[in-house]
Amino acid sequence: MGKIKVAAVGLGVWGINIVRVLKSLENDSLVSLEAVVDIDERRAREVAEKFSVRRYLTDVGQVPSLGIQAATVAVPIDYLVGVGKELAVMGVHVFVEKPVSMGPEDIRSFIEVVRASNVVAQPGYIVRYDPAAKALREAIAKRDKPRYLIFKRLSRRPQHRRKFPIVYDLMVHDIDLALYLISPKSWNVLSVHASDIEENVPQVVSAHLRVGSSHVLLISDGVLPVKVREAEAITRTAYIKASFTDRTIEVIEPEGRVRKKAYGEEPLRLELIDFLRRIKGEKVPNAPTLDDALRVCEIATAIHGKEFG
Repeated sequence: MGKIKVAAVGLGVWGINIVRVLKSLENDSLVSLEAVVDIDERRAREVAEKFSVRRYLTDVGQVPSLGIQAATVAVPIDYLVGVGKELAVMGVHVFVEKPVSMGPEDIRSFIEVVRASNVVAQPGYIVRYDPAAKALREAIAKRDKPRYLIFKRLSRRPQHRRKFPIVYDLMVHDIDLALYLISPKSWNVLSVHASDIEENVPQVVSAHLRVGSSHVLLISDGVLPVKVREAEAITRTAYIKASFTDRTIEVIEPEGRVRKKAYGEEPLRLELIDFLRRIKGEKVPNAPTLDDALRVCEIATAIHGKEFG
């Protein structure tokens, strides 16, 4: 296929990160970044100039006319699935940031559109690609299945994101990671606790789930003024802890304690490369799919439904 022609849609803080990585992939002759797109024309023009992108647009409807084959979508949560579907209908492959949608039915509809349009659609569950996540998965695979998994995702959310339920904004990362780590056949939400409510939106949520044969505790805190990203796995013989902030993995067993750094490429770069590989027809078994996004959304929706229960 040669270089894949791409566009970056949505130029907020994360969208800028995507543009930066796409430019690095362009320098490696993997893609050709043809356009950046944002409803704010001034923003689009500034980003195009900063990163030396050929064109800037304010309407995603113009994307296919430029011969663009694929697009990344990093717009606000409540617009993600709509923009993704619009591009897919036009025959454009789409990389859509998490959570894709806050409604399972929307994702099911998106899946139907993607299949009918014969395009690739990949959700942006970046934590799978973190070196610490890889080290954690490898450590778990060498031992018996965890009896407990504990996830802590804590940091003050910026004001513009506080209107969105934290379950869909932050906790979905750890829901996906839990499913990725243990590949369960079933799940059930046992209890939910919510607090720090602002305009009817809890900013702190903890949830206790039964996922397969494991108990999973998810803690998402959007008000704590420090950043913590950790996952712990407790098996019958070992305690395993991964820190995503300093990228370390620690294993404590009767034989002793081992703590080491987890090394790897930038996660955003890795997941975009997987997206490109899928467009080229390669099988990428560990890349998240819309079916994965749907399952995460179903669990998140069940948790969200119990926040005030």
